Amino acid sequence: MDPCRSWGAMALLCLLLPGGHPSPCRVSISPEEPMVEFGTSLLLNCTSSCRNYSRLSWEVSTTKIETRGPGWVSLSITNVTDWSLELHCFGVFGEQRDIATTTIHAYRFSPPQIDLEGDTVAGKEARVTCNASAQVFPPDPPNLHLTLWGGGLPPGTQRGPSVTVSFTAQPEQHGQEVTCEAVLQLRHRTVNTSATATLWVWAAPHDVWVWAPRTAFTAGDNLTVMCRAEGNPPPWLHWELPTNASLQLRDGGTTVTIPAAQRAHSGTYRCLAKNRFGTGAASVDILFQGEEWHPVPRRRWVPQQGGGTGRV
Repeated sequence: MDPCRSWGAMALLCLLLPGGHPSPCRVSISPEEPMVEFGTSLLLNCTSSCRNYSRLSWEVSTTKIETRGPGWVSLSITNVTDWSLELHCFGVFGEQRDIATTTIHAYRFSPPQIDLEGDTVAGKEARVTCNASAQVFPPDPPNLHLTLWGGGLPPGTQRGPSVTVSFTAQPEQHGQEVTCEAVLQLRHRTVNTSATATLWVWAAPHDVWVWAPRTAFTAGDNLTVMCRAEGNPPPWLHWELPTNASLQLRDGGTTVTIPAAQRAHSGTYRCLAKNRFGTGAASVDILFQGEEWHPVPRRRWVPQQGGGTGRV
């Protein structure tokens, strides 16, 4: 028989039999490299590979709460206020003592903040900026990535504490949601947080529309001309009319009504829409049968506050 094989078999048998030479008893800590947010709580566990210990405990320079069970002891720290804290768990096995060591590393990570710079006006260049802050130990620049997306924006990604996206604002972006996601890499783990904001896109008056049921009338007909316009804030309307005689204004000034209209009411009915971001206009020409249309000087009417029906 091969003497080497014989010796190896005898050594293995010796370890398995009572009175042999077992492996040394060890203690271990889980998690091995704890990362915790500054000011929060942490729970760690220390376990023993043997049950014949006379003592199993933690050594830590802060207030501790220990909980024990067969072969383990946990450590609860209710408020981590050290950026770096070394912890020791030890077990005593007769004359043998084993110690496991780990270090807590704390970090701070604030939710990102989205800044919509100034008024966002449709058709004009605008900027959205997202900022986030993080603090880690050791005090090196944190491994931080920001991504800004949504709301019809071109996506933007940047390593560091800030990302900015420039775009030409569109009316349909009004009310859409923008998201900024911040990702912080911490050794063997990743944490993320996000924030949202709603785009508020102002718009000068646009899609101004003037309409009459027909454009050719006979003296004595009832004449109605309507105006609609889009914009943000909603534009206010006023009219430039051929004459002020015998007309009524309805629906907050959006509709001109002339009962029993006469030829003096023929001409161009022009609606002007205004808000603080601009002006828009549209018009329609009204003719009465039996006449040729010639431009006449326009008179300007400016609506009174409050809307409703008025007569001028």
